[in-house]
Amino acid sequence: MPKVAVIVLHHADYAERYLEPCYRSLQRQTYPAEDFQVFLVSNGVDESARRLVARVAPEARTVEHPSNLGWPGGSNSAIRIALAEGFQYVVMLNPDTVVEETWLAALVDAAQAHPDAHIFQSKILLHGTDTIQSLGNRLHYLGYAYCNGYGHARSRPPPRGVMDVASGAAMLVKREVFEAIGLLRQDYFLYYDDTEFSWRARLAGFNIGFVEASVCYHKYHFQSRLSSWLYYFQRNRLLNLLTLQRLGTIALTAPSLIVSELVLASYFIAKGWGKTVWQLARYFLRRDTWVAIRARRREIGRLRKRPDAEIVKQFAGTIVFPEVEGPVMRYVVNPLLALYWAVARPFIVW
Repeated sequence: MPKVAVIVLHHADYAERYLEPCYRSLQRQTYPAEDFQVFLVSNGVDESARRLVARVAPEARTVEHPSNLGWPGGSNSAIRIALAEGFQYVVMLNPDTVVEETWLAALVDAAQAHPDAHIFQSKILLHGTDTIQSLGNRLHYLGYAYCNGYGHARSRPPPRGVMDVASGAAMLVKREVFEAIGLLRQDYFLYYDDTEFSWRARLAGFNIGFVEASVCYHKYHFQSRLSSWLYYFQRNRLLNLLTLQRLGTIALTAPSLIVSELVLASYFIAKGWGKTVWQLARYFLRRDTWVAIRARRREIGRLRKRPDAEIVKQFAGTIVFPEVEGPVMRYVVNPLLALYWAVARPFIVW
């Protein structure tokens, strides 16, 4: 059986709140216990959390960091160990999840049965319900990611066609993907790191699959968290657009992007988040930011095997996510965004 590394990362009080039910569900897996290893990554936790991990998960491999490296930084430390030790598949799993007994076996079965796909996402349901959180994630042409199928019944079939990106909440990655394109972007810290990785992998010729039989329950509660995490949310979304797209695509979508960013900045300032808007402005006005973006674009250019016409052209023109839906979004914002995309998209031929 393929050797599988399952990486669960925790920070602050996550171990106390979530670890035990998550780990117990991993212990109940039908996949042979000798063929998968759980890595518990501690990102800047205190001694009480360490004692809890030792009590609840004594068989797990622990990777500890004195400070919080974020989701990509903490995950990368365990990914490096797994690759060095010859694990064939690496699975990222959020700590605030509980998985069905056949969750891992179904993921591995799909990975073995589909050599033409290289990243796989589980079916993610809202914990304690038969309601979908994600059947794979969609990308909007302005870089926003949102959950496909969110709020619908479990029986809803997955959407047809190619999946834009996989959610890092429950995601299997074959080792050849890391070997070809590198690890997660550690500088992202949080938000859009799984989006960037999936997008980068697709540019390099890899494909994303969805596994209906691999079911994960996520203790997810939508919060905009704009006051706390707006900087990372906005910065990383814009970095994705600036580093992963052709210059022609950036130029073509720039008018819509500039207008939407000005409107958002005005809204954020009105909400009292002007300090974060200024942080973002300072970041993108720095010379070293653009030196890094240019270097990153050269790196992406070397691994690129697919054109934007194959990837970006399929992105959504509207944002279909109930948690942000309202009259303004439904009757003003989405129609304008969709109109612009309908006009611009046919010109993407590169």
